[in-house]
Amino acid sequence: MKSFRNVCVALLFGCFMPVLIWVGVGTTVYQFRKEAKQVKQAIPDSVCSIDTDCPPGYICISGRCVPAH
Repeated sequence: MKSFRNVCVALLFGCFMPVLIWVGVGTTVYQFRKEAKQVKQAIPDSVCSIDTDCPPGYICISGRCVPAH
């Protein structure tokens, strides 16, 4: 009976391992995209060459978008 239990545990572990791998991959991709989105939002707001590169209410000073006073 003990060997039957061990076989069942091994089969369940073998069946769920690919699922766990895909969950890990999905989590990694989600975190990567989340970080990339944050970087993408930060770069246009902070780097500029002229005032029109900045969002409304900001001006370009020394290559950076700063709030207009």
